[in-house]
Amino acid sequence: MSCVEAGAIDAVCSVLAVNDTKMLLVALDAIDNILKLGQKECMDYLSFVDECDGLTSIESLQEHESDEVYQKAVQIIETYFGADDAAEDENLAPEANGNTFSFGVPQKQVDGAENPANGFQTCPQPFGQTTFNFTAV
Repeated sequence: MSCVEAGAIDAVCSVLAVNDTKMLLVALDAIDNILKLGQKECMDYLSFVDECDGLTSIESLQEHESDEVYQKAVQIIETYFGADDAAEDENLAPEANGNTFSFGVPQKQVDGAENPANGFQTCPQPFGQTTFNFTAV
């Protein structure tokens, strides 16, 4: 059983409510390392952080009095959760083709192989899909 399966993310995210700068930096470093490992191992630890309101807590730390805490919070949000809302909104628009609408994340080609838009290694997708197609009735 991994530490994530044992509830480590929830425990670390609960520390984000403490107002001690050193504790916050340790907790943010722990979250950063867990998310980094999740990317490397193709595990969706981002949803664990989001489910325990960790993302909300990290976002609120962008207003912390310590510049170090602010910088670390911004780095985590930009690295793992994306900071460019305009780019995300662009991807949400469906691609219409007659009565069929496709939703998905655009893929980019690198040396002839498909890679995710964020440039990280390709992780297996559930059901082998990265898009969803709907037909208008």
